[in-house]
Amino acid sequence: MTTQTRFLTGSLASLAIASAVTLAAPSAYAADAPARPCGQPAVPAVYVTVTSDPEVRIIPAITHDEWRWERQVPVLAHEYVKVLHAAYTETDWSRDVAGTTEYRWTRTVIDRAAVPAVPGTPEVGHWETVVVTPAVTRTLVEYQQQQTGALRWEPEGWNGEKGDDDKGQGWVRTGRTTEEVVTPAVTDQHWVVDQAATDGTPAVTELSHVEYTWAAASPGTGWTATGDSHTVGGGTETTTTTDDAQPSGAGWTVVATRSFPAVVDTQWALEAPDGYTDTGNVQVDHLTTEETDGTAATPPAGDGWSQVPDSLVVVVDQPATTELVGSGSTEEVLVSPALDATPPCPQAAPADGGSSSADAPQIQVAAAVSGAHSGTAHHAAHASTSASAASATVLPETGNPVSPWLLTTGLGALLTGGVLVRAGRRRHAR
Repeated sequence: MTTQTRFLTGSLASLAIASAVTLAAPSAYAADAPARPCGQPAVPAVYVTVTSDPEVRIIPAITHDEWRWERQVPVLAHEYVKVLHAAYTETDWSRDVAGTTEYRWTRTVIDRAAVPAVPGTPEVGHWETVVVTPAVTRTLVEYQQQQTGALRWEPEGWNGEKGDDDKGQGWVRTGRTTEEVVTPAVTDQHWVVDQAATDGTPAVTELSHVEYTWAAASPGTGWTATGDSHTVGGGTETTTTTDDAQPSGAGWTVVATRSFPAVVDTQWALEAPDGYTDTGNVQVDHLTTEETDGTAATPPAGDGWSQVPDSLVVVVDQPATTELVGSGSTEEVLVSPALDATPPCPQAAPADGGSSSADAPQIQVAAAVSGAHSGTAHHAAHASTSASAASATVLPETGNPVSPWLLTTGLGALLTGGVLVRAGRRRHAR
């Protein structure tokens, strides 16, 4: 669009120059114009200096796009195990004995010792909680099978709550109770974390079971008499020991042997609790988001990276610049050639004593034409010519008639060309 505008303004400027030349140069009307009349002074040649400015070209900036990058990283939990109670065997013994008094003995075997919790750094925050429906709980009682030693939790009254008339054959209460949540509370909570917590070691509760046996004397360390006794006589006496231990006394024979597996506690954690061994099994505990601090055109090393939404930035590698194309030019254009002076006219005495046509006033003619880009008239023609009442319709020094309309048209074209050249140069400079 700029090139077209410059071409238009240059063309109009050329039209204006041509019009001015047509008005100023006598030879523009006819190549075979009649000879100049006598008494005409010499007319110097008229030149116009046409200057062309160098073209300004804009070199655009060089840029590239960059983003911040993010990815989801899995945090793995490991499986840890700890043997709470080693595997053991139970052996039933029998013997034929005379009537003797035996006492019932009991002991508590700790399968897993209690370990206090090692607190970590607690999470700092506050809850916004609304209880919709409160929790429904019930009390469970621990029962033990007197023959096998097995334990189970049941509601109170599950065994009929009989006395000890079952001779040690059924289930009895151990005295331990616990609360079971039948229907958990329904709440609406929102936890606002002010400071994240650090991991600690959770507490390990004690696990144990109660063992019973009948013997005439204490079976060993840790056994306590319950106060129950019975007389065994004239028949077969039975007892049970663990891990192939021999009953006290003589005459015992093995009736049956049972094996029990070890009691193992399994925990999944990010770090190994004290006393636990890693099994080598892993599972995803949670996902965390990893994000780059700055921006880059390509993702960091590794898999799973994606661009963070709305993080695009445009980095300017080289700002936009301008440069001049060409060096411009200056040219002298001939508007009208020089004219020689004509011979003086013969003197004639005026009839009324006035001045003759040879004594006409001097008229100064100056030609100034704007160039296609920044033309400036440096030369002007100065000439003296005769002027009379009819000189307004005759071109100086030629005697050729010229109409006022043609004169007005030429001057208007000259002014219009200068305005358009100035406007084109201002638009090009922007």
